[in-house]
Amino acid sequence: MKAYATDKKRKTIIIILLFIVATISFIDKAAINVAIIPIQKDLQLNSFESGLILSVFFIGYALMHPLGGWLTDKYGSRKILILSILGFSVFTAFTSFAWSFASLFLFRFLFGIGEGGIFPASIRSISENFPDKERGRATSFYLSAQTFGGALGSVVIGALVVSLGWRWMFVSIGIIGVLIAWVVWVYLKSPVDIQINNEKQSQKKVSYKKVFNTKNFWKIFCTKFFSNIVNWGIVSWMPSYWVSKGLDLVSASALMAIPFLTSFLMFNVSGWILDKYMAGREKYLTAAGSIFSALFLYLMFNATSVSLGIVYMTLNAISIAFIGTSLYTMVIKYSAKELTGSVTGLVSFGGQISGGISPAVIGFVLTVFNGSYNAASWFLIAAALTGAFTSLTIKNNVIETTENELKEHSF
Repeated sequence: MKAYATDKKRKTIIIILLFIVATISFIDKAAINVAIIPIQKDLQLNSFESGLILSVFFIGYALMHPLGGWLTDKYGSRKILILSILGFSVFTAFTSFAWSFASLFLFRFLFGIGEGGIFPASIRSISENFPDKERGRATSFYLSAQTFGGALGSVVIGALVVSLGWRWMFVSIGIIGVLIAWVVWVYLKSPVDIQINNEKQSQKKVSYKKVFNTKNFWKIFCTKFFSNIVNWGIVSWMPSYWVSKGLDLVSASALMAIPFLTSFLMFNVSGWILDKYMAGREKYLTAAGSIFSALFLYLMFNATSVSLGIVYMTLNAISIAFIGTSLYTMVIKYSAKELTGSVTGLVSFGGQISGGISPAVIGFVLTVFNGSYNAASWFLIAAALTGAFTSLTIKNNVIETTENELKEHSF
């Protein structure tokens, strides 16, 4: 029988620690989106070079996801989490030493490599410690950390950049990351780890071929790819967009907190909906989120005022929250348990590839169209609609099994 952290207090500690890790990792990765404004001036970067800086993190991040998932399945979630936290914290601090486009490009790439194991290790930890009936809520709470981190980071990073400068801002959050790694080392020790490790020895092994040859894997992979085109395009370029509309840096970064806070709430609402009402029908929430995202993107870029634009950006963030929760709930519920880390890493790899593409494409479009965001908006809208189409092709063939058997719902 599968072992879980049955003690409610123990599970609470685990999910809160994972939430904290996700929060600081998102603050670290999103800090560049605010800092790029003074960096662009200090290092004399054009829009295309700035787009490449925003994108290169995702290249390293994406490349590390499959490997991070494999390492998680082989060595355990706790070890990979700690190594990843230390890795991204060190290279966050190193960003402060950048003196040119090339040096900043290298540091951001290495930062992405360092952070690449966080997500698959965290999802694996949820799979190990929470039963099926709680996984939608646990996953959505964990995923909501990115919006909480976005809200907190939008305010804190903007204030730190203005008060300390962008270099000392990166040093400060790097130090915080190292302290969090120590906390995880001390407190993320589950009493079920030994039993889980023993069970791994007797579990039936599933090859990667089984994952790659399954139609739903590629459909979920592609849906994640297109949804992240939208997500990271918005996260990367919205501070600059609002500054172009006449706002100062602190006001623009503070306004970014509004959609993040709202989607934080909706992440957790979507998890509750998935557990209670949408078992086996998760794809419909994904499709609805994608369609509404396209609608609100159009309205946001055509808003007649900044305040109305923020409203539509918030509604878009809510729509994206339903996409992410639904996709990873399908992964964590229906993939073979001994490959949860690997499957998560591969699906997330698709999402991070788009994170490497979207900011660079938008930067290129802005350069070609002399700073106009019209073409960039249609690029994001097209990605959202394509994601809606691919999500609707996912097949929900739910098969009930006992806990210690492999499930074949989606994989």
